[in-house]
Amino acid sequence: MREQQVEVDEVEYSKAGLDEATVRAIVTAAGSVAAVLNTRHAVAKAKGWAATPPGAAEFARAVVSEPNLLRRPILIVGGKVASTVIVGFDRVAYGKLG
Repeated sequence: MREQQVEVDEVEYSKAGLDEATVRAIVTAAGSVAAVLNTRHAVAKAKGWAATPPGAAEFARAVVSEPNLLRRPILIVGGKVASTVIVGFDRVAYGKLG
């Protein structure tokens, strides 16, 4: 990102947390809970969410208390969640930003 001179505002959501509305907006922009779910998280494994992801509302409630249920990083292009969302490290998608 730095090489491409793309300006980013970094949010450490694992420390700062997110509210339910923001999580639901991220899920909507990404297309599904499956697209943003960290399937390696203990809660996701225990609940069987890797095979059958929960609905957006249930997932949003869970993320409020366990932010690491979200895959990282989540890049919101354009500064608004309604914009393009890139989930996880995606070199090809990042390359298209510059």
